[in-house]
Amino acid sequence: MGFRRTFANIVCGFIPNRKARSRIRVVLNNPSIHSYVRFVKDWAKKNCGGVRKLSLEFGVGCHNLVVLLNDEHVFKFPLVNRPNPGPREMRITDALRSVSPIHFPEMEIIEWNGILVRRYEFIHGKLLCDFDASYINANREKLVQQLAQFMYTVGRADPAEIRDLKPSPDSVPGFMYGWFHNDIGQNFIMDDELNIVGFIDSEKAAFCDFRKSLYSASHFWDKNGYQSLMVDLIAAYSQLYYSNKI
Repeated sequence: MGFRRTFANIVCGFIPNRKARSRIRVVLNNPSIHSYVRFVKDWAKKNCGGVRKLSLEFGVGCHNLVVLLNDEHVFKFPLVNRPNPGPREMRITDALRSVSPIHFPEMEIIEWNGILVRRYEFIHGKLLCDFDASYINANREKLVQQLAQFMYTVGRADPAEIRDLKPSPDSVPGFMYGWFHNDIGQNFIMDDELNIVGFIDSEKAAFCDFRKSLYSASHFWDKNGYQSLMVDLIAAYSQLYYSNKI
């Protein structure tokens, strides 16, 4: 075990909070984080008048460092050695943006020091977890209708420019099958009235069967107090699909 990892384990042994301990461990084990932050600061000087506000977050599993700049830009840096999904994600979101009823943030891939940095448009609003479950449940029909329309409209799209990313170029959309965000549980941004203003983190988007991803989202929703939200969503989606099916 290297000195850096040993040092991180010693320091983290004194941190009782699990979430904080995990984040500190990631920072201590990844010296590249400091160079990533410097990159963002340099980019800000050249492109938007400098840093007015900057904060750090970590993606699920701490696979990515997310840097929020001036409430205008989001930078995502890899913290693990695996294929970067950015180019594929950008192709899909660019192709689906014109048909989606919910906005996909604009995205740019920046090649820097041998890595691909993802820069996104910042979307103002709140995540599902920022609202009390009672408020979500009291207004669930409004939320469900928006998600169902998103699933239905994007799911039946078949843009020619991304057909090579389908399991087969001849695959056609169907019920619970087609282009899908594939991680809807927490990755949409809402205003205070529960209008969905954007879908983020689309790196898992694919032409696929919706049901496996919906099961994961349902488990997350039920665990966090939004019981049976998925049942309502599937019912609303099914009504849209079959009422418009030719």
